[in-house]
Order: sequence, then C-alpha cells, then structure tokens
Amino acid sequence: MVTVRCPTCGKKIVWDDFQPITIKCSECGETFNVHQALKDNIRRREQEAGRKTYHCPHCRGAISRRWFIRCPECGRYLFGRFTLHGNWLWVATLIIGYLLLTYYYIVFVQ
Repeated sequence: MVTVRCPTCGKKIVWDDFQPITIKCSECGETFNVHQALKDNIRRREQEAGRKTYHCPHCRGAISRRWFIRCPECGRYLFGRFTLHGNWLWVATLIIGYLLLTYYYIVFVQ
C-alpha cells in the first residue's frame, strides 16, 4: 500500500496493487497516474531535503547527478556537460574496442 497525494487538492489517497494505475481523487474528481504522482513526490522530497538538483544539458529535465547517469526525460547518457544518445554510445564503444584490438595485434602479435 502506498500513500499518494492528489496533484490538485493535495488529499492523501491510499493505493494498493489491486487498484488500476490511473485513479480518481474522491474529493476533487481529478484522474491522475499513480506512477507519475510517486515520481513527483520523490522529486519534491529530494528538493525539500536540501539536495542540489541538476538539469540535463539537452532537455533541461531534473536529474540527481551529472556524471554517468541516463536522463529520465530524454534518455541520453550524461558525462558532465556532454550528452550522448544511447545508439552513439554503442558505436563509440565498438570503435574504441576495434582500435584497442588493432593496437594489441600490431604491438604483441606481429
């Protein structure tokens, strides 16, 4: 069981696993997604706790740190101020691996 606040009126609603993900507030009648409400609650708690919040350089979404993390908003990998799309990360890994194997072959095998 999880307690979620309504984004409109702020009423606490108890949600369990047997209820649907989209629920309706009994006080104001607004429907909202429980998963999104939980994410908003966690984000609000982190900001209230005095933690420094960072923003993604690509989409300006809120992130917890700036190094070696994937942005939840745009899905890009962050390396400080540098962002990289997931497909390009794999291409760069393959290229670096190929260059390392070529170096190993030239230096040690021949």
